[in-house]
Amino acid sequence: MNVRPEQTSPEHAHVMEPIEHAIRWILLCGIALSVALMAVGLVLVAAQGAGLPRGVVPLADLPAALSALRPAAYLSLGLIVLIGTPFVRVAGSLVIFVRARDGRYVLVTAIVLFVMCLGVALGRM
Repeated sequence: MNVRPEQTSPEHAHVMEPIEHAIRWILLCGIALSVALMAVGLVLVAAQGAGLPRGVVPLADLPAALSALRPAAYLSLGLIVLIGTPFVRVAGSLVIFVRARDGRYVLVTAIVLFVMCLGVALGRM
């Protein structure tokens, strides 16, 4: 017997719904922040008339470059946020699964986060 989702009662709501909402919120905020930072960088490029930057700003120099309103700093930070968003999403999922005491998902999510971090570490070598 097939039951349509709209026919189910609230007590039979999808169990993952709160987790899915949290993950969606993390992804939306990360992407929105990234786009906003890159938009600021492009507005600064247009305002300063210097053309698009040819490189990224090193992480150590980022705070000073942001306060100096260097377009490359805002574009670089936007990229960092965009790249970091999946990491925050997986880490957030891990916290949610730990709170839910769901051992299977904790293990899988921890392995995924470990592999992602290992990929970043190995990419620096």
